[in-house]
Amino acid sequence: MKTCFRRARLSAGLALAVVLALAAKSPAADQTKTAEDLAREKAIAEFTAKMKAANYPALFEQAAAEFGVPADILKGVAFAETRWEHLTWPLGETRSPETGMPRPFGIMSLWDNEFFGHSLTDAAKLIGKDPEDLKKDPLTNMRGGAALLKKHYDENPKPDGTTTGDIESWRYAIVKYCGIPEPDLSQRHGLEVYEHLNKGYHQYGIEWNARPVNLAPMRAEVKRIVAEEARKREERMKLEEQATITPATGNKPLAVQLKPIPSPMPEAKVETSTPPVEIATAQTPASNPGGIWWLVGVLALLLLGTLLALRRRGKT
Repeated sequence: MKTCFRRARLSAGLALAVVLALAAKSPAADQTKTAEDLAREKAIAEFTAKMKAANYPALFEQAAAEFGVPADILKGVAFAETRWEHLTWPLGETRSPETGMPRPFGIMSLWDNEFFGHSLTDAAKLIGKDPEDLKKDPLTNMRGGAALLKKHYDENPKPDGTTTGDIESWRYAIVKYCGIPEPDLSQRHGLEVYEHLNKGYHQYGIEWNARPVNLAPMRAEVKRIVAEEARKREERMKLEEQATITPATGNKPLAVQLKPIPSPMPEAKVETSTPPVEIATAQTPASNPGGIWWLVGVLALLLLGTLLALRRRGKT
């Protein structure tokens, strides 16, 4: 007993010593923080204070109740889109100057561009407000987002195996809401919302309790869609590649098989300072009548010389 008690006291003493050592060490640790560390801590503290002061959970509840959307769905969409940050930009700025990406507006990330769609103006019409009001005020932005989510929920089919009362039945509405045109990416985004729902979040002034979600069917469907889209992309690439192939060149693109062919150019006239040189051409007998008679004369002389030689031999 005594041995055990002594061991317990020794353990407690060691634990206390460790705590005191850590407490004594903490001021020194603060002194070693860099300016970047201090700036980060300041930014986190300011963000946390802003989140608490905004009281966004109550506003989500209000907007969700008005339009018949589960509050957790509204919170989850906003968290996946903006981490509950009400996004505002300089007047007239619709794209990032650094990346060219379109700007989303407000805590619900409403869009107004040709790529992701015009959810900002659609949401504004649904609640009878000017789009500028949704850009400025978080609650108005939430109300517009909630109204648009409800519209998508009513107009789109529900996932297999879900009913109207299921939190999982909102997934296709969320996929439609995000505005991402690629099916695999939009489905992944919808799944991400439910993964956040399943975990909840308690940090930096964002307070959001977890809500159990049946993720297995979602993950299976999203995996299938991602695989299908990958296969379609491969098929499109093959078709595009085949479009550059001809039977005569086999399986190599024409750009590789054929060298550039120079376009026909008119013959250039070369001017020189010397007079043109005439090149004499051989003339045929038919083209030179005098040449024939000259040949006949030569033959006649040869014949005459031969006859004279024979005559002299005969005399001797």
